[in-house]
Amino acid sequence: MGLEFLQKAKKSEIMAATAVVSALICVGYYFFFLAPVASRFAALFRETSKIQSMIDKAELSINNLSKLKAEIETLESRESFYSSKLPREEEFPAILESLSDMARNNRVKITKILPMKEPDTFSGENAVSDIYSEKTIAINAQSGYHQLGMFIAELEGAKRFMEVSDIKIEAGRLNPKRHNVQLTVKAFILKGGEK
Repeated sequence: MGLEFLQKAKKSEIMAATAVVSALICVGYYFFFLAPVASRFAALFRETSKIQSMIDKAELSINNLSKLKAEIETLESRESFYSSKLPREEEFPAILESLSDMARNNRVKITKILPMKEPDTFSGENAVSDIYSEKTIAINAQSGYHQLGMFIAELEGAKRFMEVSDIKIEAGRLNPKRHNVQLTVKAFILKGGEK
């Protein structure tokens, strides 16, 4: 009984029914199986690409690790060197004392040593640096030429960064071998009191 309607149906009707059923099966297969699998595959592909990119960056970092360590060591040694050359603000009195010691060692008699008050223009465009500031020190002394030269050489070759920015020498009235000297020394200090 079930097959009698097939025998009565025309071949074209059977083919049309078969095509419709096949199309419904294909559409169902696509929407219920193939589309979710393709969507999941695309998501996995994107995630895999992202993970592969992270792995490539990690491998590059690992390959450059020894180079980065060497660079860090170089930067740390530079930082240590410059930190030792640039005193902190609270170490400024020690600089004045070392200037006095250098003068004494070279038989230069300091009669006056005076840190100059810096103008408040050392900010913004007029700032020397974001890292350090300049402290100007005026020194009046009595010395011979040779002793003065030795003092200046020691001062500019000192452990700390300092420079003589101005010098004025007048002949001494009482002793022709001793002269009145006025020096301006610039000392460089780390800003913010940090090392």
